Amino acid sequence: MNRGARLASLALGLAAARCALGDDASDRPMIDLAYKARAVGESHARRADSVFAPGLDLTPFGRDRGRLEGEARGRVGPLSLLATATYAGQQGEEPTRKLLANEAYVDFGAGGNRFTVGKKILSGDVGYGFRPIDVLQREQRLQVLPPTLEGVPHLAWERYTADSAWSIVLANPGHRERADAKHDGSLAVRADRRAGGADLHGVARFSDRYRAEAGGAVSAVPYESLELHASFLVQRRGERQVPLVEPATNAELLDPNRAIGTETLSMPRKALGGLTWTLESGWSLIAETWWDGSAPTAADWKRLGDEARQRTALLGAPGVPALAVAGSIAASTQLFQAPSLSRRAALAHLGWSDPAGGRWSGALDVLRTLEDGGWSVTASLAWESDRLRCDAGLRRFGGGPDSAFRLLPERSIAFAGAGFAF
Repeated sequence: MNRGARLASLALGLAAARCALGDDASDRPMIDLAYKARAVGESHARRADSVFAPGLDLTPFGRDRGRLEGEARGRVGPLSLLATATYAGQQGEEPTRKLLANEAYVDFGAGGNRFTVGKKILSGDVGYGFRPIDVLQREQRLQVLPPTLEGVPHLAWERYTADSAWSIVLANPGHRERADAKHDGSLAVRADRRAGGADLHGVARFSDRYRAEAGGAVSAVPYESLELHASFLVQRRGERQVPLVEPATNAELLDPNRAIGTETLSMPRKALGGLTWTLESGWSLIAETWWDGSAPTAADWKRLGDEARQRTALLGAPGVPALAVAGSIAASTQLFQAPSLSRRAALAHLGWSDPAGGRWSGALDVLRTLEDGGWSVTASLAWESDRLRCDAGLRRFGGGPDSAFRLLPERSIAFAGAGFAF
């Protein structure tokens, strides 16, 4: 059976066993904590011929950065805890310090019912590069050595049986619409079921921002070495970021507040299909393709590049401050922060780990944006012992002249990290 399917089966079995055993606190130690520390460094190389060059000094693009992380995870009495302390620095800026409770929740119940109160990571979907039905956690995928996720404050009622589970989740109670969709208040229902050799997942959610949204996912293992997966989501209302549309005057071009706007969508859809092929030799392949109806289009990226050139052409014009040009160009680079850079994309992830139980593993990721012909390639290598893990890799961007990855003001990211568990 595929590793992902085995993990899903184990998770469902553990949940059922936990409910059957009840919540006997006398069997649990009062304090059970584990600690981990990690250092991460990134070297970012700017694209020398970027059309956004005049404004890049006002953005984080091309700046080297690093961070030190300390993580505590475990249980203190009835409280499950995940906390991180981070010391982070970026080239040209003062270092920052942050102490964050990523998770802090209490769960209780008996029989097939569980209740959770607090802050908890709520990721959920079957995809590797893109997750349409991850509507609560909204995890940003394909980052290099990402920090620990921050959970979502919520109240939840979960019910388990031998082959199914469902939950009702009130996320961010008391919130309405916030700047980040992850922090919006919402009510969601999630369901999971084992049907033969397949795992089925469903979700329905209501929020002020997206109104009703619903979707489902399936993961099946037709052969021992092959896993197939797919997921989809339909939203009553959607949003996407777009460049300034047909500016009429130079004043509009130079207004940083108008560089990027929000467009409302009716019934946008998201979908993913993929497979995982695993060999006993230690090699594995994940192949996926997806559609994201809320992502920028190829025309959006072309317009973004054209507008950057128009702003640059204003440099030196009478009455046009250079700082105004730089500020408007810098503001337009916000489009690169979109969760997906293309509506259609395809990903191949080739992985290898020593089948003899060795300490080495490696991966090669190739991502193509199918609408505009852009690409991103990431090569990484890892070494791991019982307590120590080291990672290193390189990511390069390129593609057609008006593709998202070719317009990206960076051409590469070199990264390395080392973590130690106490």
